[in-house]
Amino acid sequence: MTQIQNPKSESSELRAHSYKLNALILSGGKSTRMGTEKRLLNYHGKTQEQYLYDLLKPFCNEVFVSINANQKTELPYIQDLELSVKSPIVGIYSAFQQFPDTAWLVLACDMPLVSEETIEFLINNRNPEKYATAFENPEEHFPEPLLTIFEAKFFEPLQVFIQQEKKSTMRLLQSLDIALLQVPDAKMLKNINTVEEFRSFQL
Repeated sequence: MTQIQNPKSESSELRAHSYKLNALILSGGKSTRMGTEKRLLNYHGKTQEQYLYDLLKPFCNEVFVSINANQKTELPYIQDLELSVKSPIVGIYSAFQQFPDTAWLVLACDMPLVSEETIEFLINNRNPEKYATAFENPEEHFPEPLLTIFEAKFFEPLQVFIQQEKKSTMRLLQSLDIALLQVPDAKMLKNINTVEEFRSFQL
């Protein structure tokens, strides 16, 4: 893994932006602990899926919501394929199956503190020569798979991983040559998973 601590130069930023980048909002999970779909919660005066769609659209060619077969959305979406493994990796795999020749900025729908500055920092420090560019979890020191740019070449090891019925995107990232970033503000990676967390949450 390559750890990056400082922003890249302007020339590096332009090089990264020359590669096509789509975005995927992961929201196909069961939301069992929340008791309702986390993508439909309102933190910013609109549903979380709409907020993230609006947030990501200026930075990416296309933005899609990742949903399962039982969900509906009015936004552009990619439906999860029926696989034996059940985890967020299914949404990522489904996106690559539909658009294999693009990179994907993947963001989970339960991170309400992700801001424009967070996305801009991730994209500006993207290294398209690696398999992915991810933030390092400041507590556990592993790559955070739910806010990551996956390059197009990530699809090949992902296919092998799925064929082996493995499901941890974090483990796959740890096995590959990736760019690992220090998150500017650790709270940006905070997940809201329960009703209690949602009720006590403040922006």
